[in-house]
Amino acid sequence: MKNIIRLSAAVAAVAIAGTAQAETIGFTTLQPGAINHLQAQIIGKVVQSRTDLQVRVIPVAGTTATLAALQNRQAEISVSDVNNMGDAVRGKGMFSKMKPMPNLRVLFKLVDFPIGIMVRKDSGMTKLTDLKGKKYPIGWQAFPNGTPLGQGVLASVGMTLKDIKGVNVSGLMPQADDFAAGKLDASLIAPPAPKVREVDAKVGGIRWLDMPNTPEAIAMVKKIRPDYSIKTWMPGRPPLVGVKKPTNFLHIHSLITAGTHVSNETAYKIVKAMFENKKDLVKGHPMFGGFFPGKRMATQFSSVQYHPGAIKFYKEKGIWPGS
Repeated sequence: MKNIIRLSAAVAAVAIAGTAQAETIGFTTLQPGAINHLQAQIIGKVVQSRTDLQVRVIPVAGTTATLAALQNRQAEISVSDVNNMGDAVRGKGMFSKMKPMPNLRVLFKLVDFPIGIMVRKDSGMTKLTDLKGKKYPIGWQAFPNGTPLGQGVLASVGMTLKDIKGVNVSGLMPQADDFAAGKLDASLIAPPAPKVREVDAKVGGIRWLDMPNTPEAIAMVKKIRPDYSIKTWMPGRPPLVGVKKPTNFLHIHSLITAGTHVSNETAYKIVKAMFENKKDLVKGHPMFGGFFPGKRMATQFSSVQYHPGAIKFYKEKGIWPGS
């Protein structure tokens, strides 16, 4: 019996040694159809092709779950915006009913991407104020980030959730389906998300409600979240469904976040692969044209910290702004 145990242990040791080089990285995202799920798939392919790491994309129930998995060592990396990550670290905002998550670190700033409110092309609505009294998603049980994002868009024209007819929704993809089914008059979503093209085809075309891009509007938006901003997207740069003219969207800073249990070596490899392979990322989707290898990867934020492995890479490249 002892010999069998020793033999089993020896075989297990050989198996572990044989797979040690193929470390698997769990990458949590929202459900398929969401923009960060698509981002994760493309990033995963680049990292796998340029390193000895394997990447497993893991769709989960919502924003809080993506980061909780890192805190609890159930996954290694995720996509998050800087506001959510800061709230998670401190147990604030949508994370206020959860324990703080101090084991989260930034690997790099990914892109600034847009969030907007879409309506049917034949709805007659052309501006945000046309949403007053209309059926709009609220609640967001599985995607609590939907609340501040929607508040940010509406704040640009001095509106709040009190100005619309709220309809409770569970998550990001379900509310887009509800919009397509006619249960909602508007839908909050990222324009590059694959779901937008699907909905556009189902409803006979969509239109984005333009935000004003003025100092006054920006100031109102920043009252919702200090790192929110407004940016103009031009038609075809990159091509976005429903963007037929210069259109202003809410912009958020998207980060790749890691748990502190991720080794410095692994963090270094991921950052290096991204730094060196923008062309491969853009081949996956043109939105990565907004990813800038260099100092922008190491953009400093007051609310979150960088992973030591990432800092090591940035210092070697001479692009780390800190000491």
